[in-house]
Amino acid sequence: KHRPLTGQGMADARALGKLMTAKKYKPAFIICSPARPTQQTMRRLTESLGAIESVSPPAAYYTTTGQLYELLKQADCNIQNLMLISHNPSIHGLAKFLSGIGADDSVSQLKAGYKECTLSVLQCPIDGWLTLMPDENDLADLLIPGRDFTGKIEE
Repeated sequence: KHRPLTGQGMADARALGKLMTAKKYKPAFIICSPARPTQQTMRRLTESLGAIESVSPPAAYYTTTGQLYELLKQADCNIQNLMLISHNPSIHGLAKFLSGIGADDSVSQLKAGYKECTLSVLQCPIDGWLTLMPDENDLADLLIPGRDFTGKIEE
């Protein structure tokens, strides 16, 4: 819980925040694990994205894919753009569990693995988070560090 992000991890999170800003992927709300590295990731992202309301429930730390899924389903139904920052392997499992369609190369990349600081952008055909279902969501984008962005370590 107390292991900090590496210099490369911080640089990648900053670079991802800039790419999210350029692609207009600004969440309205963030659910973030209370662990130090995820909190550092969220701070680096919001350097580019601006202030975003967030919560850090203990349930987002050291959890299973199913528990993350249940956490998403409890989100306020008025929030349309939600970001979840959590840990592998659970976050990777959740992205695979929720994705049903998407570009073939993105879907195969998602199935192949999930580096730290990867972003899965899902379009979910739901009326509220409670109705979120597995395999019915479009993997609209998959941003992978080293492929789509690389952070420069600041000296």
